[in-house]
Amino acid sequence: MRRMEPGPIISLFLVSLVSTFGLSALAQQMTPADLEAGVSGTDTQAVFQRRQDNGFNSGTTGGGSAADSDNAINVGDYARAEALAADRLRTVSGGVAEIAVRLSLIEARMWQGKFQTLPKELKTVGSLLSRTPGVSDNLTARYYDDLSWMTQIGGDPVKAEQIARDAVAYWKKDSQPDITFLCGGLDHLAHLLEDKGAFEESMRVYQEILALQTKQHGARSVACANQLERMAALAYRQGNQADSQKWYAEALSIKEETLSVFKPFAPQKAEDAVFYRFLPGAPNVSRETADGVTRERITANNVTVEAALLLKAADTVKNSKAEVRITNGGNWNIKVLPQGADLIVLKPRIILAKQVQGESLAQTIEKKGNSKAKWIRFWGSQATATSTTNILGNGGGYMPYYGMGYMPANFGYGGPMGYGGNSWYSGGSGMTTMVTNVPDFEARQRAYQRAQAVSDQTQKQASDVRESELGPSTLAVGNSVEGCLYYDESKFDEAVLRIPIGKAVFEFRFDHLR
Repeated sequence: MRRMEPGPIISLFLVSLVSTFGLSALAQQMTPADLEAGVSGTDTQAVFQRRQDNGFNSGTTGGGSAADSDNAINVGDYARAEALAADRLRTVSGGVAEIAVRLSLIEARMWQGKFQTLPKELKTVGSLLSRTPGVSDNLTARYYDDLSWMTQIGGDPVKAEQIARDAVAYWKKDSQPDITFLCGGLDHLAHLLEDKGAFEESMRVYQEILALQTKQHGARSVACANQLERMAALAYRQGNQADSQKWYAEALSIKEETLSVFKPFAPQKAEDAVFYRFLPGAPNVSRETADGVTRERITANNVTVEAALLLKAADTVKNSKAEVRITNGGNWNIKVLPQGADLIVLKPRIILAKQVQGESLAQTIEKKGNSKAKWIRFWGSQATATSTTNILGNGGGYMPYYGMGYMPANFGYGGPMGYGGNSWYSGGSGMTTMVTNVPDFEARQRAYQRAQAVSDQTQKQASDVRESELGPSTLAVGNSVEGCLYYDESKFDEAVLRIPIGKAVFEFRFDHLR
């Protein structure tokens, strides 16, 4: 499976094991711990990837029927890619062409998080591969790479490593290997090696990838910069500060040369997308924790983005929020949030959180707060107190209807023997005791005050949400802007936040949130 850069979610499935695990079992297997078993703990970029193309265009596998949907995937238009692939499936049947289209459909749905539909599709592709003659080594290699991923998820990293080596061997055997796919397979193998502690071999594989990326894209390409970051993270993990800082600095230099933070957003190829990531040991990042909140900071081209992630936005809602501050110390204006900011939950399960608009959240806060205040007023209006009265003598008033002689003055319709009576009495030795429920005006007043306090707090929270929401804007040189982004998920342990600035993306990772 290709390890690309900008994709929001990685989903790892295996054709040959779909029937074994089933849909519910697959859902249980899809945990970040499983996924990251093949990814260095310091390398978040390996967890998220987008396929540039599916490698099934004419010239690689002889089937170009998936070209349109592949191109849509290439620029991140997954919904359009899904629609194109689904439409194409109506007219193709069998062979490499159907394999190509189905794999494109799988990719499009995968990046949208539509995992439920994939096991059946993958099983179909596996069946097609087994009975289709002349399948290219590139295509076979991808199958083995997927098999390696699923074996790894199943908890057998030793076998996963061997299958990953088989996948790389198939890619290298092809007369026209897909370099991007080959680099992805090598990267997967390198992370498996790194996770088992084989750092030296892992570094050799990373360096092999760098050589391939250099030949394919040039030494000063973003693809090479991303690879240098992987190498720097591994060197930092090994305690090799000299190489780590050298490679980090070179990677940052390459990315800053693109001036992506100052350019207007436009769809671009995956290997050209510039990500500035919060990586341990990198020279352009810092972190601080105060009052239980961790804030991370990334600087590129003198543009600084700070972010903190809080799991509860307000007392009346269950949303999480990201607090963001952006300072433009660069030489040109920048476009803040030219596209949506992604929040990718890693634990307890991988999911792309949905961003909630501030006005919608404010209305929800108002609705819940007003409902709470309404019930406080209602129950407060029913508050009563007990009144006890002792009366000496026979009382006053004569009620001949009951043959009881002289009765207390409040006996009758309002008394214990009357209709709807709320008092009781005991008569003896000329004394009558009455207990009556009467309105408790002080309790009712306190309830009204509490209800008003809830309403006031609700209005303030709603107003704060509306005023603090961070939206698309142009930030002039020397200026700063800060605000909040809200999401529908709030119960998670780890997540990655991505803030688009111009044509670049600033990526933060937050751990131990609960």
